[in-house]
Order: sequence, then C-alpha cells, then structure tokens
Amino acid sequence: MAGLGRKIFTAGDVLTASDVQSYLQDQAVMVFAGTAARSSAIATPSEGMVAITTDTDELQYYNGSSWVAGVPFDAWQTWAPTLSGGWTNGTTGVWTAKYVQIGKTVIATGYFVAGNGLKGTNLNVSLPVTAANANNINGSAYCSVSLGSTIKPLMVYIGSTTTFSLLALGSAATYVDANQVTASAPLTWATGSIISFTLTYEAA
Repeated sequence: MAGLGRKIFTAGDVLTASDVQSYLQDQAVMVFAGTAARSSAIATPSEGMVAITTDTDELQYYNGSSWVAGVPFDAWQTWAPTLSGGWTNGTTGVWTAKYVQIGKTVIATGYFVAGNGLKGTNLNVSLPVTAANANNINGSAYCSVSLGSTIKPLMVYIGSTTTFSLLALGSAATYVDANQVTASAPLTWATGSIISFTLTYEAA
C-alpha cells in the first residue's frame, strides 16, 4: 500500500491499523543492517519507500521497480576499477579509487600505480556506477612514468555506460587531438607508472 500523504492527528483520534500502515510506516525512513535484511523485511515494497542500510550508510528509495541510491551519508565509497581494451592491472598493480553518488550525479576519482606487465592499447577503465549516457567527455586525468617524473595529460572519455577511456593528447596536427593510449604513448609504461583521474557523470 502506498502512503496516503500527510495527516495531522488530533487528541482523541482512533489510530487504526490502516492509518499506521498508510500514514506512518510507508512514509517512515526505515533502518536495516543491509540490503538482504531490507528485502527480507519488505517482500513487496511500495513506490516512495525510503530506507537506510547501515552497512554502507546509504539512503535509498524505491522507485516502483527497484531500490535506487539516494544521498550517501558518508562522503565517499571505495571501488575496485578494472582495466580492459587489451590492458590489465599487471601482477602487482594497486588502485586507490573512490566515488560518491548524490542523486543522479556520480563523482569518481582514482589513483593507480602500475605493476608488472601493464601494457596494451585502448586504456579502458570500469565505472563505479552505470552511466545514463555514453560518448561524454567529463573529467581530467594525468599519467607519469613514475612519481616525480614528467606529467602527461590524458582525456577522460566515457565511451560506454560501463567504462571510460583515457586518451593520450597529441599535437601532430594543427590542433591538439586525442588518440588511444599505447604501450609507448604518451609514455613508455613500466612498473611504478602512475595514472590519476577525476570524472563526473550522470547515473542511469
């Protein structure tokens, strides 16, 4: 049953089971240990229900078909990006990555120190939350062969709803252009090479 809106109770009103369910419980912010506990307690949620999961400190609401993220209470969530497009993390590559979702806005940042075997072409990185649209340029990034070495700028390109690409910038033509990263462009990758990025995009 969906909530019926706000009702002002007065002294002497009889509080029926329907009143409790429709005016109070369906519109309360419920607290659960996690999504499994929430699903167990609410077999058939109503659109507009709001709940907090304390394991992730996240506020979510039911949109009529699924629970979706609201505003998280803690500033950032960690996530483990994966590389694709011919790239791997290498045997000892280390990521430090986090994101926050505020409504439909996702802000993500990451810092990667390459391990052994990092090489390839088409440097694609997984997104923490599925994007609403592809083909967007929303962010900034840089890379360096090692800490303290010359910094090379990269372009952040969201090429699909699940991954973004880091593109090398060049000036072979009249204007600066962007090309796929390779094993030697914009630098020769090695153990200890650094990639850092920040991006903002709309969640699906």
